[in-house]
Amino acid sequence: MQLSNKDISDSIAFYEDERLRLTGKLKHVESMLRKLSGGNIDSQSGVLLTRTGSKAKKRGPKSVWGRFVLEQLEATDRPMTYRELMDIAMESKGLDQSKFANVRASILNSAFRLRAISGKITTVGEAGKKEKFIVLSDWLNEEGNLSSKHIQWLNKEMGFRPDAVDMSSIPKPKYEEDLR
Repeated sequence: MQLSNKDISDSIAFYEDERLRLTGKLKHVESMLRKLSGGNIDSQSGVLLTRTGSKAKKRGPKSVWGRFVLEQLEATDRPMTYRELMDIAMESKGLDQSKFANVRASILNSAFRLRAISGKITTVGEAGKKEKFIVLSDWLNEEGNLSSKHIQWLNKEMGFRPDAVDMSSIPKPKYEEDLR
């Protein structure tokens, strides 16, 4: 089949228009189905969507303390206690003891958000002991056990034998920026 250049360009223009029209219709159908079913989560990535169907973004300033907690865990590459994080924060930021209550509250709040909302960290404990260690969720396997390197460090340095974490209790990220 031989087509002239004009026929080819007309066909390309027609099918481009059709693709745009059908894509718009498909988006409309998907948004109506989402509104009618009450779903506001993207089926592919699992992140939160706005009413218009675009990916939701976190509002407000991002916590510098949340980033601090994650950076410390990655830098030391071992489980840490809340107290250790607070002491490192006081020393690295050059703060005096009068600011300890503020630093403590900030770290506890940020750790709560990282644990309960974004699922980036979790705590491991030992049966019958109150002390808990903060660990990155990436350090856990499918059964909820820490990697052998981290278990060995806890046993050797702290005399601590962590229990397995319930993996179903770790939340999935709701926002696209938490997937990174």
